[in-house]
Amino acid sequence: MGGLKTIATVATVALVSTGSSISAANGKEQKLDGAAFLETFDDGLKGWVKSEVEQYTGVVELANENGEKSLKVPEKARHYGYTKQLSTPFDPRDGFAIQFEAAQTEGLDCGGAYLKYLTEEANTGKEMDGSSPYVLMFGPDKCGSNNKVHVIFKHKSPKDGELEEKHLKDPPKMPSDKAPHMYTLLVNTKEHTYEVKIDGKVEKEGSIFEDFEPPFNPPKMIDDPEDSKPEDWVDEKQIPDPNAKKPDDWDEDAPMEILDEEATKPEGWLDDEPEEIEDPEAEEPEDWDEEEDGEYEAPLVPNPRCEEAPGCGEWEQPMKENPDYKGPWSAPMIDNVLYKGEWAPKQIENPKYYEDPTPFENVGKISAVALEIWTMSDGLTLDNILISKDFDTVDKAAETFDFEAKKEAKEKALKEAEEKAAEEAEKAAEKAEKAEAKKAANAAGFPGKVTDLMYKVVEKIPGKAGEVLTKPVDFMAENVAALYAFLATSLLSILYFIVSPFVKDAKKTAATKKKVGKAKKTDEVQEDDDEEEEEEEEEEDEKPKKKNGRSKK
Repeated sequence: MGGLKTIATVATVALVSTGSSISAANGKEQKLDGAAFLETFDDGLKGWVKSEVEQYTGVVELANENGEKSLKVPEKARHYGYTKQLSTPFDPRDGFAIQFEAAQTEGLDCGGAYLKYLTEEANTGKEMDGSSPYVLMFGPDKCGSNNKVHVIFKHKSPKDGELEEKHLKDPPKMPSDKAPHMYTLLVNTKEHTYEVKIDGKVEKEGSIFEDFEPPFNPPKMIDDPEDSKPEDWVDEKQIPDPNAKKPDDWDEDAPMEILDEEATKPEGWLDDEPEEIEDPEAEEPEDWDEEEDGEYEAPLVPNPRCEEAPGCGEWEQPMKENPDYKGPWSAPMIDNVLYKGEWAPKQIENPKYYEDPTPFENVGKISAVALEIWTMSDGLTLDNILISKDFDTVDKAAETFDFEAKKEAKEKALKEAEEKAAEEAEKAAEKAEKAEAKKAANAAGFPGKVTDLMYKVVEKIPGKAGEVLTKPVDFMAENVAALYAFLATSLLSILYFIVSPFVKDAKKTAATKKKVGKAKKTDEVQEDDDEEEEEEEEEEDEKPKKKNGRSKK
């Protein structure tokens, strides 16, 4: 951007003559007499060529809000580079009017939307970059403390052909809201005057020759760059009196105020009355739960008895100015007898001096414009860009596009959104206040002692773990029910770990006894079976033995 140094958005929009006919938002063809160029984006981004220089990675979009089309910058922290040629170069030497609308729809952190009107010699199309020369840069820019509406011309010296940027001094500030704003620049080359308007209101006006830095016509005499102040030059008009001495009775340690020993307590002072009391008209909220919220306490209000009395509470003697206070001593100032005056370099003739009575014959013709943006804010939109030689045309354009109605509608919508956000924030604050009240009430009793102990334990846990564990403690400090649930669960867990070994031993013992009993029963059954077998054997032995053949009998 030549000599312009800024980290803000550099927004420059390419323009092309589209004739005097325009397409309104309702789709009807309209005429705008006196327009040398008009860009409404009703034809989209037709004719815009993206630069192929490596840094331009951003891609613009065509926005469409309620039928109103505009060019939009959709992403932040990117370079955008586009150009569009004018069908016929525009010569500004006879005076001109520039106008466009810009909106920061997502708010503005660091960015801008100024238009850069390129010369016939500029690199355009795929070769466009930040060094492409321009005739004019005009529009808003804000980043940090930098807030201004730029007006910068590049003027060619008629003496040596050197190009130099001419910046408007003390430019007006840009609006920083999300609504659309209309920026207008009028330059009268016959009277050598200018006007900068925002939303149709003149914010800055004056002389082309007096209000730009450096001036269009350089000074005839300048400071000698080789001249320097002599080492023995004295430019201090006054010095401390070297003969002055601090008086012996000068006490630098004396305080500025001392206790007023003569003051007495005013009659009627209420020593035993507090300055604030509980609001007697306060009522416990219907949704207040003592088990969960703790004991209810009414809010404090000023004690009405104190309003009728000189004061309440413990009386203390007031302070008064110390008559002996003098502060740190310093020598008085006297005129410096060696003072020579303010030094200034000697004046010499300016080798670059010239007088250009018609400076806009040396700024060139506007042949194209480039959209070249580096922005830290997204959502910038540009619309209804106009170039004309007729000052009245800008007013016709504002009326044709119904700018005021559009701006008022957007401001109304933004206001409603802000009121809704404020209402939600108020509700959130009330909820947080109630939570704090619950927390304070809980802290007064047993829950507070428990959570205090928890906080002490959590504070000793280092790193991320401590931060994570603080959140559930905060929740339990605000919700007594959750705290008691945690304590009950913890107690049951502890009892389980204490009792479970005994339960396991009891079960083990019972199982062992059962096993032994079963074994014993098995042995008894076995003994009975053995006895029965013995009896059967005896019976077999007692039976008469049989032989082959007959019996003896």
